[in-house]
Amino acid sequence: MIPTVIVYYSKDNNTLTGANILAEKIGAKVVELKEVKKGNFIQALMQKGTTLTGNPWDEVKNAKRVYLMSPIWASNGVPAMNTFIEKTDFKDKEIIIITFQQFKDLRKSEDVHKHFKNIIEMKKGKVLECHALIGGKMGHFAGEDYIRMQMDKI
Repeated sequence: MIPTVIVYYSKDNNTLTGANILAEKIGAKVVELKEVKKGNFIQALMQKGTTLTGNPWDEVKNAKRVYLMSPIWASNGVPAMNTFIEKTDFKDKEIIIITFQQFKDLRKSEDVHKHFKNIIEMKKGKVLECHALIGGKMGHFAGEDYIRMQMDKI
């Protein structure tokens, strides 16, 4: 059994950096979500998914704990993470959700956390924690030090 897996999607390297920092800290396997065709803000706004390459849901089959790390687009989860959550069997898994957004008002992240949590719990997973972090503005990397400072609180 693989005890812990970090699944992430990153466009501007904020979430990628957070995933790598967390993996160093806890010794977890890291799985990147890759799309056949890049998802967009309209898909995010409508809470739609996109087609992923490979079978990333197989990477968490034997995991006990899964960290889901995703940026927030258009006040919603990104299409890649939407697809991953819809297609993954979360039965008996402990889930921790970590989102990155560009604005300091973190209230919108609560809606994304709730949406993800509802789907995960319908699939018999248990969400242990949700964390909202701040990445860079759209198209910008916030910097490793800034992200590390936030990740150190998790």
